[in-house]
Amino acid sequence: MKGRLEDLDYADDIFLLAQRCCDMEEELKRLKKEEELVGLRININKTKGMRVNIPNMQKLRLEETEIEEVGSFVYLGSVVSESGGTEKDVASRIKKVNCVFVQFVSCVEKSQHIKRS
Repeated sequence: MKGRLEDLDYADDIFLLAQRCCDMEEELKRLKKEEELVGLRININKTKGMRVNIPNMQKLRLEETEIEEVGSFVYLGSVVSESGGTEKDVASRIKKVNCVFVQFVSCVEKSQHIKRS
């Protein structure tokens, strides 16, 4: 996979990318090997897999452990979904903005009832 984006890292979150299931398994093996060199370990219970626009249903594994498949997840505030589209992310952002707007309107309404002395 030379010349392609293979992973995104932020703090202790790693988002691995691959074109094929076998490439992803190789990336997981490489990550496990590298982490062991520095005394870390993959928490398989927190590890999730997702296929974007790929019909292949081969189970993703790390050693003998099957990795849970999910339809979407949040990474750095953005919703990533298996459809590869932005609909879920946009809907999530609109919902967050609506919540903040309702709180803002409530604060403005309360402040209008406060008398200044």
